Amino acid sequence: MGIDLRWEDENGEQLAELPDKGFLVARFLPPVDSRDFPCLRFVDPAGDTTFNQAQITQLVWELERLSTQKYKFEPKVELHLRSVLQFVRQAVGKTHTYIKFYGD
Repeated sequence: MGIDLRWEDENGEQLAELPDKGFLVARFLPPVDSRDFPCLRFVDPAGDTTFNQAQITQLVWELERLSTQKYKFEPKVELHLRSVLQFVRQAVGKTHTYIKFYGD
């Protein structure tokens, strides 16, 4: 299992899900010591990571940076990165909702 994303409300009810069947999220995550990505560097491939509304805007910015940086990802990784970015954007400004990354 890859790192699936879920958009959840404050009661843990799932609003939307983006599965990672191809183990693609881990392939674009920055290293844990990468201070340029203060949110994404803490996504735990072996655990669960939750981002609140105060962090989601930063998360979008970091995903945008990854997708426009000089880093070149394989096409299927790049496509999934864009899907993740679009998925996270839907949660911006939606009070009492969270983006969660579910590792294995």
